[in-house]
Amino acid sequence: MGSTVNLVDLLKNSFTNPKDAASTIISRGFSYDVIWSVFVASICLTTAMQFFVDAMMKSDGPTLSDVSSPWIFAMMVGGMTLLVCATITWTGQRFDGQANFKTIFALVAWLQVIQLLLQVLIYALLFLVAALAGFAQIAIIFWSLWIFVAFVDTAHKFDNMVKASVVSVLGIGLGGVILFFMISFMGMGL
Repeated sequence: MGSTVNLVDLLKNSFTNPKDAASTIISRGFSYDVIWSVFVASICLTTAMQFFVDAMMKSDGPTLSDVSSPWIFAMMVGGMTLLVCATITWTGQRFDGQANFKTIFALVAWLQVIQLLLQVLIYALLFLVAALAGFAQIAIIFWSLWIFVAFVDTAHKFDNMVKASVVSVLGIGLGGVILFFMISFMGMGL
């Protein structure tokens, strides 16, 4: 951790060579303080941006503000993301992966920053050239998934993108099932 990370290079690398970017993040051995700071800042900025854009857009249906408050939204996004970090870690270890929670959390925290920047791009397109925003959103979803799978592959040291894809799908699915049961039990008043 003696040297600093060039964020511009890391960002470029995340898009062009995500395995190398993941290796850079992992090799730095960031402390939980740094990881949590990046994670919370990105969640807060994403939440602020979502609510701002929602307020700027005119819609006939309910708005984000009608169904949630910023604090609840941020807590839900943060909680779901942490749950997915745990399930990706656990699932990968069942497939002989070597990542621990801290490694996955560091990579997902950085991925949150990437997602925030990409969402800014989408909203700029939406306001400038609305017709392109939909196509860009689809491309960004697939690009983000590729980055995520490459991060999982590097973290678990699979060196097999198919295996990393399976772990990603199963880990996210497991997170969804756990979340479903948590919501069900809370709804039952248990």
